[in-house]
Amino acid sequence: MSLNSSQTVHHRDALESIISDRPLKVPQSLDSIASEVYVMSADQLCGELVQQWQSLRQCHEHFSSPYFDPNFIKAVSKVRDDVRIAMVVENRKPVCFLPIQENSKGRAVPAGGRLNDYHGLLGKPADSVAHFKKIMKAVGVKSYAFHALVPPEAERLQPYSFRELRTHHLDLSDGWEAYRKWVRRHSSTVKRQGQKTRNLEKEVGPIRFEFDCSESEVLEQLIALKRAKYQRSKTFDILSVEWAANLLRELHNVKHPNFQGILQAMWAGDELICVHFGMMTDEILHYWFPIFDHHYSRYSPGTEMMLQVAEEACRRGIKKLDLGYGDDAYKFKFCNGNEAVINGQVNFNSLELMIAKKRYELRTKLKEIPMKPLAKTVLRSVFPGFGNWNFK
Repeated sequence: MSLNSSQTVHHRDALESIISDRPLKVPQSLDSIASEVYVMSADQLCGELVQQWQSLRQCHEHFSSPYFDPNFIKAVSKVRDDVRIAMVVENRKPVCFLPIQENSKGRAVPAGGRLNDYHGLLGKPADSVAHFKKIMKAVGVKSYAFHALVPPEAERLQPYSFRELRTHHLDLSDGWEAYRKWVRRHSSTVKRQGQKTRNLEKEVGPIRFEFDCSESEVLEQLIALKRAKYQRSKTFDILSVEWAANLLRELHNVKHPNFQGILQAMWAGDELICVHFGMMTDEILHYWFPIFDHHYSRYSPGTEMMLQVAEEACRRGIKKLDLGYGDDAYKFKFCNGNEAVINGQVNFNSLELMIAKKRYELRTKLKEIPMKPLAKTVLRSVFPGFGNWNFK
């Protein structure tokens, strides 16, 4: 059942309204459970539905990620007009949610697309494959492509998995001193950082760090620095996509007790040296868009920034600083924990699934060729927008 966003709920909470508008079928026996899928806009995720959503987040520790917070989904829906939430109901009770957007006609991806670092069915469904079949039929899509699907669904969806990826995080549960001692033992980069930071202060100006910066001008500087780096590295400029940059702007204005977009900045004197934008819940900080001014790279400002963020995060009760998946060098310098997610596609057409898997394998092999840097330079020169299909 697809609900029009103009419907107004009067005198009933959102959950009762949605279910009452289309009564569930009565089970034919005790062994059969009435089940239905409802499709709604993010605006309709309110009241009792939000409480049900938050309750389902308790099913697995991975659902504690900011990406599973309803405020993230609502922010995505404000910068895109194709975000929908599928809700599976059994016995008049939601058992799982799946927020999606359509990357192209008939093909769904997680809400937020490639900017969503953790996703999957939110809940504890008895049969993930059966739920996906119902959801995809109700939404009207033939595939759901995922790139960082979390447990517990990863095991059940192995037939649709192309590759396992590792995520990286800083385990801060024992406090700052315990982590500081660990990282100094395991990272020579961190050991040398003290001298580099002193040189930065001596040659540029005193360090000033702000953990929660409200200045929109600083966010715009982050976007400009990040875009310049994408162009220098011949990488697709994610923030050239209007909705992607606007998502950061939208999240920067979200400030809730258990969820917020957070902008962190470090200056040396009057110079903005390093800046980061991420998301934070009560115990998790997701390190999302870090960047430093490359003119000061000899001082390794990114390392100093990470240490400043981690120390202050500990003071604020953060237990996990999540770096997400990927092989960026800085992640291996700091992480003392990692977890598995999977990349793949739920598609019940076996031929289409096989073709999708072969395409993924081919792209993976092309990324491993020795002349990749030269190939990227040539490719970006001829096709500067190459890769933008991931952000449509």
